[in-house]
Amino acid sequence: MTMDNHAARKAAVYEAALQLIARGVSPAAMTIQQLADTAGIGKGTVYGYFSSKEEILQGLAEYCFARENERIRVLFADCCTLAGLEERAVAYLQDIAANRMGDYKMIAQALGTPGKCEPVPACADELRDIMRTLLIRLQAAGEIDPAVSLEYCCTAIFSAVVGGLIGLCFTAEKRRSADTLMQNLRMMLHRTLAK
Repeated sequence: MTMDNHAARKAAVYEAALQLIARGVSPAAMTIQQLADTAGIGKGTVYGYFSSKEEILQGLAEYCFARENERIRVLFADCCTLAGLEERAVAYLQDIAANRMGDYKMIAQALGTPGKCEPVPACADELRDIMRTLLIRLQAAGEIDPAVSLEYCCTAIFSAVVGGLIGLCFTAEKRRSADTLMQNLRMMLHRTLAK
């Protein structure tokens, strides 16, 4: 089997896990048989790629994080204004809340379990590099105060995005409008980063 087929089969198992999570199946309660059935492959095939459910869940966190990093890289590739950053960050959060909360639950679980998922810190470093590249471009364009450190700007963006994500989860759970929340997110990013 080629490496592409190997990666595709592993990705199918990861996607099956995300489908199950989206249906309300807890990762702890998920079974290999459920994963195999949802992926449309045999249980033995799953064991051909993974030694245990724990290995699947650890790989799933890395898979989700790497996929989000690629989305973020593409989303901000040509962003060169603070207003563009604000709009894209809001759109990104709304997309997560509507379509990919299971992915973020897996990432959060891995980040909260030290030593369980070694590749996740590398993914976090990659995300910081993506943000630094964006911030350097915004500083060069005169959009961000050059006196503010890139580390501070990264922390401000991450804090705003995490807060926005938590707020979106709350508003969705309570069936409330997220309009004010998104306006506050834009304002917080602007006040933190603008000259």
